[in-house]
Amino acid sequence: MQPESAIDIHLEAMEVLMHHILYSRGVYPAQIFKKRRLYNTPVLVSIFPPLNKYLASVLRSARYLLARQELLCLEVIIYQKDNEPLESYQLQVVSLENPGSKDPNLMEYEQQLRSAIYKLSERVKHLPRLSHGRCLFKVHVHTFQDAFIRLSHESQYQEFPYLQIENFESQAPSQKISLLPLVDNVGLKMQAYIFG
Repeated sequence: MQPESAIDIHLEAMEVLMHHILYSRGVYPAQIFKKRRLYNTPVLVSIFPPLNKYLASVLRSARYLLARQELLCLEVIIYQKDNEPLESYQLQVVSLENPGSKDPNLMEYEQQLRSAIYKLSERVKHLPRLSHGRCLFKVHVHTFQDAFIRLSHESQYQEFPYLQIENFESQAPSQKISLLPLVDNVGLKMQAYIFG
């Protein structure tokens, strides 16, 4: 089992990054996002209940997997047709070392996440704008086969069932443009892929 504080810190960062991706890529109208201050920087988070409920369910399952060290990656996929992703943003937990153990005030951690938010905004602002209403998104939770089976049999996760997908990588378009890693030295690694 992992320390609860490390899990909470990483989950909060993943949540902020997922909201930021959806806002910066225009998957939803800007009006459903409200400015909050987090990591000593302004961030935009959704105030749309169905979206927040979906993300909360994903993060609740991620918490369960993180506590057991079975979460490999959360992947936010933006698409128009189900098997044709346009963009993929992968949030990987590299290590669950408590960020507060070497950085008790989380100053470096906040700096790295603030930097990741700004880098993401800078790197995607030159991409063609996605039209909300025509683009959809989903979150894939990457884990091990036995963890998937255990999660699908847990009664508390039955209201939000998970389905196993076939090899998603083979469904992606052949041309991939990779954006550089956005976060990589705070125990969380984020990479963005744009398919073209």
